Amino acid sequence: MNKHVKRQSLVLGCASVAAGLVLGPVPAAHAAVAPVLTYATDDGLPSDKIVTVYAQSDSAITSITAHLYAENAAPGAAEVTRVTDFTRTSGSDQQGVWKSGTPLRLADLGTYRLVVDLTDADGDMSTTQSRYGFAYSLTANLTDFEVTPDRPEYAHRQVSVSGTYTLSDPRTGETTPADGQVDVHTGNWDETKTVPTDAEGRFATTYTHTDGFGSVSSWLRLSSPEPMYQNGRNVSVSPVRSDTRVTLDRTDLSIKEGEPVKISGLAEVFVDGAWRPLAGTTMSEEWASDMGGATSRPVTGADGRFTGELKMSRSGTVNVSVPDGTYLNRSPERPVKVAVANKTSISGFTVSLNKYAELTAAGYLHTGKSIPADEYNHVRLQYSADGKTGWKTMKTVTPGHGDPETGSHFKGTFDAPARGYYRAYFAGSSSLQPAYGKVLHAERTQTRITGGNASPEPVAKGRTLTVSGTLQQYTSAAWRAYSGQKVKILFRPKGSGTWYDEGDTTTRSNGSFGKAFTARQDGTWVAVLLYPNSTHLVSSGREDYVDVK
Repeated sequence: MNKHVKRQSLVLGCASVAAGLVLGPVPAAHAAVAPVLTYATDDGLPSDKIVTVYAQSDSAITSITAHLYAENAAPGAAEVTRVTDFTRTSGSDQQGVWKSGTPLRLADLGTYRLVVDLTDADGDMSTTQSRYGFAYSLTANLTDFEVTPDRPEYAHRQVSVSGTYTLSDPRTGETTPADGQVDVHTGNWDETKTVPTDAEGRFATTYTHTDGFGSVSSWLRLSSPEPMYQNGRNVSVSPVRSDTRVTLDRTDLSIKEGEPVKISGLAEVFVDGAWRPLAGTTMSEEWASDMGGATSRPVTGADGRFTGELKMSRSGTVNVSVPDGTYLNRSPERPVKVAVANKTSISGFTVSLNKYAELTAAGYLHTGKSIPADEYNHVRLQYSADGKTGWKTMKTVTPGHGDPETGSHFKGTFDAPARGYYRAYFAGSSSLQPAYGKVLHAERTQTRITGGNASPEPVAKGRTLTVSGTLQQYTSAAWRAYSGQKVKILFRPKGSGTWYDEGDTTTRSNGSFGKAFTARQDGTWVAVLLYPNSTHLVSSGREDYVDVK
């Protein structure tokens, strides 16, 4: 009976073996432990086409045989080839890595099933199918791969990509120029360029780098698809950023509420040692406040100029800059102070012309959130003969300090023509828009007393004195008799400043009137239309002094 019991263990469940599955005890001097195949593959460059075996056992591994089968071969099919020339390259004889010495020369490319026989110094054996197949394929070799420049600049954005592909064929061991197409994955996101290889396997292309940091790589696709192995190569492309600056046309602007503010200027970039117009770049114009904000994104023209529009509900500062970009550093912000004149209005405007040709105008001024400063808090009461042109300020008044939203009341009285048009005008300020009240018409008919006379002159005391004249009104562009009106006769004694009512008389159909009095003392007589109706003005005749003897 042998001192050691030899046992061959066919291991097809590689995971169980790798996990250290140990056979049960046997009635021998010791338990037989079969060698364990960790895994076997075409490790290393596929062009080597050698078999690499990772294995371990409780004693030195003394024999390794690899069997290659067609991938879909039926159980019991003949092997394609057998490999026995293994040399340990690392580790120990009990646990190490073994590689075959001669590259395989097989008839067909493809993936092969790999089964490995292991024997150790104790005579224990195992047969295991590797969890990995053996890839027998062409190898694409990339040489002279260049990406230039890998630091593109604003004025030099075009990047050149080139290289050479050769193919190593394990069946013959020959290396030849690759015949196919190359997918060049540029440094731009999701962009690929496809170019053919030439007779020497060389390819070349260019692209304009538009994204930020990116990576350029290539991938060979053969004209006739074959199993092929290739390692990718990546070259990082990182654009150089240039400094920028903004020059504004104006830094202080005034607009009316509701109107857009237009902000313009010149954007430049520092390239090749000089400042040059920055063309085709989206600018940033931003206004922010606790009440909201607004933005504009104008694009610069070929000359670097830009004009943006944005609406602001209140005064504030708009910051203008060139934003960060692939090739651009953000410029320093340039502020534009914008004064927004808020809307104002005049409501409840009224006018009234009294019998003495005095016009009273009144209304309410609305200025929104605040009362105007004293130097601007004025309303001008204006007159025009036709209501369209020639507006003249008759009086300037100051509104009261009421609620600016509900309105501050204003009122003014001034001498006015018998007829005309009137309006109220608020001139505004840098923060308030001008406002006009509605145009209103006011009119009373003019009257006059002609031929006013007290006679006879002189007159004896106690004798009769008669005051007479004619009352007229101006209608239909002419002076005409004004009949049926009460004319009052006034007398002022000599040396007195007081007028005394001496009685009334009514005008006849031709507008004439007359009233007799007893002469008592020296003094002045006058006839007046003192109480006209609501559509006429007062009038007064000539004052006539009478000497009483």
